[in-house]
Amino acid sequence: MKPKESVKLLYTNYRSETAVRHVTPKKIWFGETDWHPEPQWLLDAFDHEKNADRSFAMKDIKCWFIA
Repeated sequence: MKPKESVKLLYTNYRSETAVRHVTPKKIWFGETDWHPEPQWLLDAFDHEKNADRSFAMKDIKCWFIA
């Protein structure tokens, strides 16, 4: 993947809602956030639909697509 290349994720959120999310990945790291309080692998990315940076739990990403 080229730097700044966007992808689409099939992602299940904390409400068990599954949707395709269009994001530009920034980094993958191990830790926790307010939304993901258990230590785990996280993807920080820019969410194009929400026009904001978000963290996604790697365990909840079902598949990736090149956008």
